[in-house]
Amino acid sequence: MSFWKRLAPYFLIGPISGPLLAGVVFNVRGGRPVLAMLYAIALIAFVVLLPLVVARLGLKLI
Repeated sequence: MSFWKRLAPYFLIGPISGPLLAGVVFNVRGGRPVLAMLYAIALIAFVVLLPLVVARLGLKLI
């Protein structure tokens, strides 16, 4: 059962943001808030900044 709980973020959220979110959750539960915060920063950068950069580069092509 715990095997499927560890694989759930990959299937529900995605292959890149899933492990980042799982890293946040597992590190908060494990008592490592600094590492959880670093995972959260990487997740926010991936979810917010990457689409902005891609859109900006795409608009330069037009």
